[in-house]
Amino acid sequence: MRELDVERTARQKSERAAEELRAELVATRGEARDAAVPQAEARARLEAQAAALTERLTERLTERLTERLAAAEVAQGQEAVDRDAVQTELAAAQRRAERAEAEAALARQLLAKIAPAARAGTAAQIQQPGIDR
Repeated sequence: MRELDVERTARQKSERAAEELRAELVATRGEARDAAVPQAEARARLEAQAAALTERLTERLTERLTERLAAAEVAQGQEAVDRDAVQTELAAAQRRAERAEAEAALARQLLAKIAPAARAGTAAQIQQPGIDR
């Protein structure tokens, strides 16, 4: 019988320990739930802050890139205007050079026609002493 009493006592102690552990488990789960709510709220707040910061950063980067793109387009437009102005000046310079070449060719032609007559006239003046130059 003694063995039965020892066994019963051990079983009762074991049941009480199990009951205490169950109660402790229920309390711990309650505490975990209670702690999980503020943690979840804090996490949600942090995630919302991160999303807001990401959105602000994206907006700022987009604004800066848009400004840079606009500046590049303006610069590119200015370069096109400058290039057009240089091309216009180059075309005008080429026309002036062509005109100068034509005038030089005409002057050579006139000199070629005048030179024999001038030489003949100079020769005639040399042959006629008495004509003052």
